[in-house]
Amino acid sequence: MAAVPKSLAKAPRLTVDYDRRNDVLYVLDGRPRPAEGEDLPGGIVRRYALDDNSPCGVTIIGYRRNHWPKKVRELAEIIADHLPADVDQVEQFLDAVTASTQAQVKS
Repeated sequence: MAAVPKSLAKAPRLTVDYDRRNDVLYVLDGRPRPAEGEDLPGGIVRRYALDDNSPCGVTIIGYRRNHWPKKVRELAEIIADHLPADVDQVEQFLDAVTASTQAQVKS
């Protein structure tokens, strides 16, 4: 997995990680815990904790394949609305992921 630099990938609650090999972006709110998902178009899976049904993350399957690096603001709004989180902060995290994945593709 390609992790975003910790200074950019972590906030008090959010962690963003990108699995380049499988083209999956993970956004986690808080600690990892068992969850179930609700599928949306574009490979988006909204995650809900099994213990209390609270929103706990978002998984984006086919992050690059679904062209999310070109629609960062739209994705940030979807994530921020679900978790809830600050849309500008989420957008910064996604920008860092996009920059990281582009650098890896070039190398």
